[in-house]
Amino acid sequence: MNFELKAKDLLINTFILIGEINNEKIINNLKNFIKENKDSELSYKTNVKGHFTGFKSLIQNDDFLNFLKIIQENIRVIYKENFIIYDAWGNLCNKIGDEVLEHDHSSITAFCGILYLSDGGPGTYFKDYDFLVEEKIGRYVLFHPLLKHSVEKMKKEIERITVAFNMNSTRDWENSNIIWVNKINNK
Repeated sequence: MNFELKAKDLLINTFILIGEINNEKIINNLKNFIKENKDSELSYKTNVKGHFTGFKSLIQNDDFLNFLKIIQENIRVIYKENFIIYDAWGNLCNKIGDEVLEHDHSSITAFCGILYLSDGGPGTYFKDYDFLVEEKIGRYVLFHPLLKHSVEKMKKEIERITVAFNMNSTRDWENSNIIWVNKINNK
C-alpha cells in the first residue's frame, strides 16, 4: 500500500466575547422555561451533570430570539457571516456535585454561547485561555467552538441556570433551499 501523509499543526484565531443584557423580562421568562421544561430522560446524561431541557428546546423560543436580537451587534464583532441556530437549550444545576464536564463544540461551524440567568455559580472555565467567566445574571459569553470549557462541581446548593447555544454557518441559498424542499414535501 503506497501513500503519502503530510501533517502540520496550524494555528487558528479563537475568541471569547463577554457582554451583559439588562432585560429582566427575557431573563425571568427563560429562567421559568428552563425550570418548567427539564427533560428527565436527558438530565445528567450529557456533559452537563445537572438538569437539561433538550438540545432543540429553545430554538424557537421568543425570549431566546429576542436575546439574540439584543446582542446582534456584538455577534457581528466575532462572526460576520450568515448563521443558523443549530442548538439552544437550558441547564439547571442545583445540587452539590452537579458540574459541567470539560468539552468543546468541535462539530459547530460558527460560534457558541452561554447566557447566565443566575448569580454566584462557579463560573465557566476556558482551559485554552486559563480564564474563568464569573456568573452574573444577564452576562453572556460568545466563544469559538474549539475552546475547551467546563464548570467545576457545585459546592453549595444554589440554582445555577444558563442557556447554552450553538450556531452553524450557512449560505443564503441553503436557507431558501430548505424552504423550497419543505414546500415540495408538503404537497
